[in-house]
Amino acid sequence: MDSERSLPDVSTKILEKSGREGELKSPRLVLASESVAFIKRGARYVPAKQCKLKNSLLAGVGFLELANAGDFAANVWNQLPVPRYVVALMAVGGTLALSLSYFAFKDSKLSWRNLHLLRKERHDLQRQKTQHGPVKDEQIVRDLDTRLDVSFREIGTELIGRIGMDIFMGSGAVVIGIGTFMAIGGANPRVWHASNLLSGYVGNVPLALYALINAAWAVYVWMKAHQHGVAGAKVLHGEVPAALLKRRVRTVQMYAAINGVTSILGGAGSLISATMWWGYMILIVVIISSASCNYIWRRKIAYERPFGRDPIGMTQESLVRELEFVVSVQQILKETPSKPLHRHVLDPLSITSVVEFILYNDLFEDFCVRLVQDTQLATALFGIPEKDLTIDSQSLSMVDKVYAPRILEIADICIRETGPMLFQYRKRYLLETLGCYMCLSQAGTSKTTLDTCSKV
Repeated sequence: MDSERSLPDVSTKILEKSGREGELKSPRLVLASESVAFIKRGARYVPAKQCKLKNSLLAGVGFLELANAGDFAANVWNQLPVPRYVVALMAVGGTLALSLSYFAFKDSKLSWRNLHLLRKERHDLQRQKTQHGPVKDEQIVRDLDTRLDVSFREIGTELIGRIGMDIFMGSGAVVIGIGTFMAIGGANPRVWHASNLLSGYVGNVPLALYALINAAWAVYVWMKAHQHGVAGAKVLHGEVPAALLKRRVRTVQMYAAINGVTSILGGAGSLISATMWWGYMILIVVIISSASCNYIWRRKIAYERPFGRDPIGMTQESLVRELEFVVSVQQILKETPSKPLHRHVLDPLSITSVVEFILYNDLFEDFCVRLVQDTQLATALFGIPEKDLTIDSQSLSMVDKVYAPRILEIADICIRETGPMLFQYRKRYLLETLGCYMCLSQAGTSKTTLDTCSKV
């Protein structure tokens, strides 16, 4: 969890129970689908398609720089005959490099799913902006511009920070692994030369090229966070959102700075290590930094969110209000984790009210997955067809009351187990969107704006 938990007490921001129902009906930045489609896979049902941006970065790719050092024995003991203990080290290094490449290619597949859906969403947003035009509805156009600004950073992260890294470093790991294994048979002159090339510059040059691209992207991310901080400092004074935004800006800037420096050091270290043993000393620092960046991104910065629907005409006030609502829910979940329905829903015994809360807070997919996993209940509610199954909120609201206790119990478990992390993701997305919205708003009203920020 983020360090935002150390913020001053926000209990005064917690919504009164009588007001939560109205809050649920106000415009929401997060608008999840009201139905979930399932397909049968083996003996169980799984969601038919990905419906949200996933925080799916694998922890294993944080150690790809370790694969870069897998040719240590081959480059340091580049001699004939090859000592037996060096052969053992080469076998370990080559196996390690090839094994880590698996995480790179698996992560690229997960990232591609995100990227495909993000590009589709961006195309829809651009089409909607063209349809509305700049003079028809300024608030809707501002909404679309903000979402496009957020999506640009998200697409760049998937394309450069994940797919680019996975392809360049995964391919480099494969080449280095093969070259290291070939070094074991270095008694053959041709094999020896081929090994030197593969485990040397051929395997390391792609990593150095990616380092330059990633460092440039890190600079952009740092500057973008700086713009958000400048914009927030002008209009968010003494509010909980101001403190939250400031913390996120600092976290993103720290991540971007470490990531950029790590990329440059990694690229330089990989080239130096091809001929000089002390290049691996640089790679030790890079390995630790890369793993740290991976952790910071997954646990402190990244978020999950539904993909866009129709624009709602967001405003700074609506974003701040929703952010305060999310913080209040987090506070309640932290203070009273058991029986969360009784604290969050006006009528915790009403399936309609509970489903509405779950739906408006993007818990519906997880809730439906849990319903389907309860075979006895799912059979009673849906009959469990042979192939496909679709669950929608309206049908759940009209189920027989005899099943209500079990449904409410599953809803309680869903909110208690999934809620804390999901509301954390939602808060991060709201802060990202709020920062972009304020930058765009100030760019249209003052010279001390996004343009000014971009010159800093």
